[in-house]
Amino acid sequence: MRTSSSMMVRAVAGVAVALWLSAPVLGAQTAAPLRQLLQDASLRNRLPDSLISYKANVETEIAILLRREEGVEAVGAIEQVASRLRWNRAGGYEQRVQGYRAQQLGGNVSMLTLFQTGWINPVLYGNRLRVRPRSSNSRGQAAAVSRNRDGSDTLPAVHPLATDRDAYYTYSGGDTIVTMRAGDRVIPIAHVRVQPRPDVKGKVILFDGEMDLDASRGTLVRLRGHFLRTGASRSSLGSTLADAVAYVEYENGERNGQYWLPATQRIELQANSPLLGDGRAVIRIVSRFANMEVNDTVLDAATLAKADSLRALARRPLTYASTDSLNRFSAWRYTIGASTNGMHADDFQDIAPDRWRTTGPPRFDLSAPRPADVMHFNRVEGLFTGVGGKFALRDLAPGVVVRANAGYAWAEQTVRGRVAIERTRGPWSLELRGGRSMDITNDFRAPLDSGNTFAALSSLDSYDYVSRNFTALSAVRRIGARRWILRADVGYGDDRYRAAQYVRGPFGGDLYRANHGVDEGSYMRSAAVVEWHPDLNAESLKPGLGARVAYERGDGTLSWQRTEARLSGRRPVGPFMLLARGDVGMVTGSRIPSQQLFELGKYQNLPSYEDKQFAGSRAAALRASLQYTSKFLRNPIRVGQFWLPAVAPGLSVGAQSGWADAPTNAARASVDRLTVIDPTLLALWAPVATPTGRVRASVTAGFRFFGNALFVGATRPVDQSAKWRTLVGLGQQW
Repeated sequence: MRTSSSMMVRAVAGVAVALWLSAPVLGAQTAAPLRQLLQDASLRNRLPDSLISYKANVETEIAILLRREEGVEAVGAIEQVASRLRWNRAGGYEQRVQGYRAQQLGGNVSMLTLFQTGWINPVLYGNRLRVRPRSSNSRGQAAAVSRNRDGSDTLPAVHPLATDRDAYYTYSGGDTIVTMRAGDRVIPIAHVRVQPRPDVKGKVILFDGEMDLDASRGTLVRLRGHFLRTGASRSSLGSTLADAVAYVEYENGERNGQYWLPATQRIELQANSPLLGDGRAVIRIVSRFANMEVNDTVLDAATLAKADSLRALARRPLTYASTDSLNRFSAWRYTIGASTNGMHADDFQDIAPDRWRTTGPPRFDLSAPRPADVMHFNRVEGLFTGVGGKFALRDLAPGVVVRANAGYAWAEQTVRGRVAIERTRGPWSLELRGGRSMDITNDFRAPLDSGNTFAALSSLDSYDYVSRNFTALSAVRRIGARRWILRADVGYGDDRYRAAQYVRGPFGGDLYRANHGVDEGSYMRSAAVVEWHPDLNAESLKPGLGARVAYERGDGTLSWQRTEARLSGRRPVGPFMLLARGDVGMVTGSRIPSQQLFELGKYQNLPSYEDKQFAGSRAAALRASLQYTSKFLRNPIRVGQFWLPAVAPGLSVGAQSGWADAPTNAARASVDRLTVIDPTLLALWAPVATPTGRVRASVTAGFRFFGNALFVGATRPVDQSAKWRTLVGLGQQW
């Protein structure tokens, strides 16, 4: 269904928590040089006798995000956790949280709910790795369904460098050499692919992924992949409805010239339900180590003698500093959002579940491109329900995917849907598509804004719609690591007006306004779009700048030319967060279609004015907000088995300005046609929109809570005398 950004945050977190294990794949036979490399690495992977302990500062960033179907990521929540880690070879493990802060776009539980025990893997040495079970109880212990029989709160996984590894794994590669630098030393790196054997009996936890080995010394530098339990069954229904996997990427760094200990650890939970769209819900946890002190502890001889057995039984307690200490903490090494920058869900595409891969035999799945293609509600269509399918030809025709979806708008009594054929080769994509859709005509929208079903059900539908039949041919070029996206379209369109079918929402509320007027007709459409940093914008929590420039024209019964430009971004500075966005646009033509005009108002950048009070053929909108998070109440809140983000009260001030002009007779006539005057319509007659006449501006001021997600304050226009009005909402747009 159509969701706002706050609903997206809750949906992403809920879906991604549920994890299933993917099936193992076969590997190649191990060649003699690779066997020797593995033998050397296995010998060196024994826990060194001289390594007794270490302590380190760890800074962890936990991000909740949505990977959209086109690959763009939108971050909805970020939590930053500073902790002090102590470890010793006899099983001593203590992870103590010393600092916490968060940024959120909507209400959500804290992701510390997932990590009620320590999440750090302290060493990668030994025959067995210790991995977290998939659930924990409220006391931070492994749940009974997944607790190991020895009572520890982790489970043993066979290390790919274990002495008994050949009974569990096959290996390939080992001859791809790159280099990395550690101090003055240049280290040659060999990549080794590790895959579970298909003939492993019983239930055992194995690793599926790749290792990076120091080819000169045989030491383990990086482990990347995911863990799976052999012998675990999964229902055919579950395989059809969802895929989920927990990836890990553990990177070691050389310490004291002789030990390889953690430098960066990444855990990434990805989940997808094809029936709810091609996007993926992602929880990304990145931990970076600093100020490591090795052998800071002395153990007595008796403890050292039984250290191996103690280590296998060890627990990983997670403790918290006092509220005062958490409030005082300020020694952050990274700005919030910086640790996960440069990472993407597609980093693990080569070891993803079969449904997500682009290689293999042809595959058909029930799948809709977006959740809105499965279900949504608005005042024009009423309830819409649909279904979709996806046929990926994969190895039969690399890069070719056929998609189709269809559904029924029950109040409008209309079938809608589309068919698309896409071919992707390297950075290029070509797509041919056609169908009938109900498109939103709102302007200067947020990247994730595709309507709001929940608000519409309560009689708040601030969107206007046009029924559009279309065919189009598109070419897309990606440049760099999601740095630039260039897009060109050419095709045919036909626009028709549809009246609102509801007087008010099914659950009551105020009367809907009429769907704004649409000029009906057909046209040949051509368009070009350039995006810079499409992942970065003011409505997402990734820090940085992003921009978009678009040009569109129609030639036919309806004719126009339209240009838009946008610059947006955010920057954290200590306890402050600065975010801003600016949009400009212009549409020209001898008879401008009213659906191509720019409209501004209460839900369109000017909160002190009425909904879509202003319209014009030229428009600009600018908004900026400065948000401050205080040092008080910065500890997360525990409620039963759940953690809530810290209250973290703060202050927020914002300014919004907008301008819309209709300089020609054609533009003014088009603005007049926005008003629907047919008295037979069910919805309330809409007032006439007008140009702003001058630059309109409003200000907001108030308090923010829960990672700046909740705003409680007031707004008023500043270009005229008016009273302050209460403004309460989720999100950081004001």
